[in-house]
Amino acid sequence: MELRLTAITLRKREVGETDRLYTFYTKELGKVQAKAIGVRKSQAKLAAALETLTLSDVTIVRGKGNGRVAGAIAEESFQRIRSEYATLSLALAAAAEFDSIVGLEQPDPALFSLLHEYLTLLDGVAGGGAATTLLTEAFFVKFLDELGYRIEADTCAVSGNTLGRGSRCFFSPAAGGIVSEEHAGRESVAVGENAVKLIRLFLGNRLRSVLKLRVGAADLAEVGRIRKLFLGYVLGR
Repeated sequence: MELRLTAITLRKREVGETDRLYTFYTKELGKVQAKAIGVRKSQAKLAAALETLTLSDVTIVRGKGNGRVAGAIAEESFQRIRSEYATLSLALAAAAEFDSIVGLEQPDPALFSLLHEYLTLLDGVAGGGAATTLLTEAFFVKFLDELGYRIEADTCAVSGNTLGRGSRCFFSPAAGGIVSEEHAGRESVAVGENAVKLIRLFLGNRLRSVLKLRVGAADLAEVGRIRKLFLGYVLGR
């Protein structure tokens, strides 16, 4: 069976002397894996179109197992991301987390669009310092939301009561969001009001709109800390 897929390469792993096993996130089938035979040979033509973080039209032939990459045409290679080390590091880390969470062959066109939009926007602000971090944190928050792990930030995640302005707030991974002081458990961490507002803005707006925000480094770092705690809880780390 031959499959034509619109795919973003998430990861590659060397197999044998000349082959590689690729992990793709595709618009049609979700996450899939396929082996490219002889792709590490010097004369191989497929390698460039299958680089990590490349959007390609990929042809996979399936019999038993994962299947074999029979062809690939690169559509977007996001060269500005690749040319700037700090931005590339952010993108590769995001792709690795994405890969670690998403299961095989669970199609989600909205998730594919989110990943594609993130890479497109990141390519546009590559080397932009805070903008790249802002975009990446917003991507993670929206990514978790798309998977059903929404960080509750509008009301207390335990009581459902409105979080009063100026009141002390905490993040509880177990509760799945922001909680009031009376519901904070041992695993909860204090969180500032600006960080809570940021999470709300991330959830309520498209990624492109997020780039218009002016955010302090401390507030952005706090959102990152919350995101890492929640990811750790979701993944059982």
